[in-house]
Amino acid sequence: MEKLKELTLLPQEQLDLAYSHEALELGRYRWLALRFLPIDPPVSRLMSAIALECVHRLCSLEDAAKRIELGACVSEHPSREPHPFFSKYKQHFFVVDEPMGRQLLDLAAEAAKETYTFFGWLLETNATPELHQPFFSILTQKQNEYRVLQECRQQWKTGFSEACLAI
Repeated sequence: MEKLKELTLLPQEQLDLAYSHEALELGRYRWLALRFLPIDPPVSRLMSAIALECVHRLCSLEDAAKRIELGACVSEHPSREPHPFFSKYKQHFFVVDEPMGRQLLDLAAEAAKETYTFFGWLLETNATPELHQPFFSILTQKQNEYRVLQECRQQWKTGFSEACLAI
């Protein structure tokens, strides 16, 4: 990781990367919430709650950008386009059975781990003191998000998702 410190980005580049990535995450969780709604409303609510956390993180990034006078680097209207994650899979939109639900939860946990790694990289390469706390907070939240999705994925069975919400 020492080589990453040589890859320091400008604050506006870091804000743009962080904001764009989190906006994609928001879209992904909204789509997952919709896809699980017919078969497992508690998992759908979990995905909606995670999406709401994404909204809070976007607001946090907007506030940080404004504080350092880089508000133009973040869009106040994140894309509502489906996450590119969904274009790879030509299957039913809604989860129709347990294997499909498991596959989506596996992919969600994998994406959460990648996001955690991404924000870890942003924090490690950050050279702007004003961005340290927002990135550190997001990294901590992303670690928790990954843990929750891992536990939900491990416990999930169609109709028995109450355990996911107890986490």
